[in-house]
Amino acid sequence: MPERSGQGPELPFSGYDRLSVQELKRELCDHTQIELEAVETYERSHKNREAVLDKLRYLRGSEPFPGYDAMSVEEIVAALEKADLATIKRVRDYERKFASRRQVVEEVVRVHHERRATEPATAAPTYQPASARSGTSRGRAREANGR
Repeated sequence: MPERSGQGPELPFSGYDRLSVQELKRELCDHTQIELEAVETYERSHKNREAVLDKLRYLRGSEPFPGYDAMSVEEIVAALEKADLATIKRVRDYERKFASRRQVVEEVVRVHHERRATEPATAAPTYQPASARSGTSRGRAREANGR
């Protein structure tokens, strides 16, 4: 959480002002979306380093469900049991991009496979050429012209 360094402005997290750009970019991966928002606000109003802001743009994203970043691994695992497939996929993608917690990823895989086995399969959309979707195929044009 924010910290004061001597008489200076409030820092987004402890040691922020002592990190190089490269160190900071590595460090950002270990912070929640709320903390990243504080970093972005601070960075924009103080140092405004493009490399840091680029990394923040990459890292910032919506949590898979409200309060996710504040949850423990055990709480996330329990929530996955009640989650629908779309939420499970959002958790998987979020973990891959941010936290990559082994226990959560393994549970996502297990629950996803289990859920897919028990839920009815949805039919994949069938292929339709663009001409069939727009209703302007050459065959129809020939029929209309009597050919």
